[in-house]
Amino acid sequence: MKIGNFKFDERASDIIGKIATREMRFPYLIMRRVEDRQSDSAPVYEIYETNRAGDEIQIGVVWERKMRSNDEVFLSGMIDDPSFREPLPIALFGDETNGFDVQWRREREREAQGGGFGGRNGGGRSGGGFGGRTGGGFSGGSTAGAGGEYTGGGRSLDDEVPF
Repeated sequence: MKIGNFKFDERASDIIGKIATREMRFPYLIMRRVEDRQSDSAPVYEIYETNRAGDEIQIGVVWERKMRSNDEVFLSGMIDDPSFREPLPIALFGDETNGFDVQWRREREREAQGGGFGGRNGGGRSGGGFGGRTGGGFSGGSTAGAGGEYTGGGRSLDDEVPF
């Protein structure tokens, strides 16, 4: 699910972006390449937001990753702050020249899922998941692959979905 984007801004000489979800809104983020990386496992970019006092505060980092299915490179990391209940995992697809799309996908382990809506425990039902299923989630399964790519769930994006 696309939740934002970043693009190089010549006036600011920085990669500027925004991220918005139903609960969070970051209208002006700065993503800077880490110039003095101490190792290959260090983050490639750091993400900053300006707080109310005008200070740039680091709220995220991203690393380079390769897709499992091919050698395509993308960025993976998180946005976090002590004021958040939990970090926001993100993946960025694109490059500095053309910009990056920010994607989000809920991580979950199928074996570890309890009952409840979308795999959460509880759900207010004694029989397990949403609609009485055990194991959580919807009966249709996910159309997203492990790397976030569209797998189709047996359908193409062009197929008509009957309701």
